[in-house]
Amino acid sequence: MKNVKRVIAIICAVILLGMYIATFVLSILDRSETMAMFKGCVALTIFVPVAAYLYLCLHRYAMWRSKRNDPYSTKDAPSQSDNGVSDDKQETPQ
Repeated sequence: MKNVKRVIAIICAVILLGMYIATFVLSILDRSETMAMFKGCVALTIFVPVAAYLYLCLHRYAMWRSKRNDPYSTKDAPSQSDNGVSDDKQETPQ
């Protein structure tokens, strides 16, 4: 889970940083698209972290659900000593 969080954080940081640099460069060049780029930058500054948070919540829920419904999980499996025969009475192969 820590690796997933780290990757998502790096991706979000790269997206936001690239967007801010592009907006800054367009404002220096005095292009007509600068205001639209600024509006998009403000919108994505809110959207990208929220989307990353929702993805992480869904990932955590999916992992919890898969562990809970795993038919091959050994968590609830009976142990060796639960078969009715104690360890000292078991026969050893000769």
